[in-house]
Amino acid sequence: MAITRRWQSGAEHGNLVEVSSYVGAPSASVVQKKTGNYSFLVSSFQDSQYLIVAIPATRQIRVGFWCYATLNLVGTIETNMFFIRNGTTELAALEVVASTGANILEVAGTNRDTETGVVGTNTWYHYGLDIKIDSSAGWIKVYKDGIEILSFTGNTGNADILDLCFGWLTHNNHGFYYDDIYIDDTTGEGAAAVCPILRFYYVTPDEGGNYSDPGGWSGSDGNPTDNFLLVDDIPPNGDTDYISAVAADLLDSYTMTTIVLGSNEVIQAVIPTVSTRRAGTTEAIALGTRYSATDLIGSDQYPASSYDVLSERQVTKPGGGAWDQTALDAVEVVLKSRGTY
Repeated sequence: MAITRRWQSGAEHGNLVEVSSYVGAPSASVVQKKTGNYSFLVSSFQDSQYLIVAIPATRQIRVGFWCYATLNLVGTIETNMFFIRNGTTELAALEVVASTGANILEVAGTNRDTETGVVGTNTWYHYGLDIKIDSSAGWIKVYKDGIEILSFTGNTGNADILDLCFGWLTHNNHGFYYDDIYIDDTTGEGAAAVCPILRFYYVTPDEGGNYSDPGGWSGSDGNPTDNFLLVDDIPPNGDTDYISAVAADLLDSYTMTTIVLGSNEVIQAVIPTVSTRRAGTTEAIALGTRYSATDLIGSDQYPASSYDVLSERQVTKPGGGAWDQTALDAVEVVLKSRGTY
């Protein structure tokens, strides 16, 4: 069966625009990060603080994330690191015990398994959860750094997963940094499997590309020249620096900075990403890449009226074949206006 990516983030926009909503006062932080310059911080001194990512209703998912815990190792309070829910009903949670750092798997309010090891403070760990909600044949498997640490099979409930939540502090002086998060719908997969350990590097525009200078899009500076200077801000500057289109099928593109792949690292996908909004009700955008004089443009997407992040995950490069260092070094990101204006 197909595994469908629902959401991913490396927090590299430097704000919370990528999450659906949040409770309390989480933030994007530069203090600790696994990849790039930012992570999401659910900080201490405030109970009931967490990030929320809403997904289409499903009963089978896998989620992966890096987490760096800062724990006040006193008391026996169990603090949520991650949980899934249907509305306000919590279906399952990955918890950590304050005094010991042990991870606990909770299903429908009952502790089902406890890790024999502990969560070291001030250390990055990768967590992966493979989850199937089913009243008799469900499962939840938890992997830390690729090793299974918690498991439950059987009755995992009878309700759709609607929200994935990161955090929910119940004790002062706790905090979690989260980085490189992904959520996949795994409906139809017949068994749990170790979740991939992924990292989301961020590259930014550094010059005009094939469709720029002047392109079809105009900048907030009143002209179509050097648009790349208006879309490289981190965090994005919203209505201060931007580009806009006033008709369909206009193109703009940019060459990009790059990264050097580490030993044994491979590119699973290149994901053009924009922070965007619409001015009316029918404007759309398509995102893509250009490499070796070939374009690969994705499907039409309709932004919200307030700023949101849209992306187009491309697992092969324009013209076909796997992404590699050479293609990454030479790729352009392409924007295409769509819809009606």
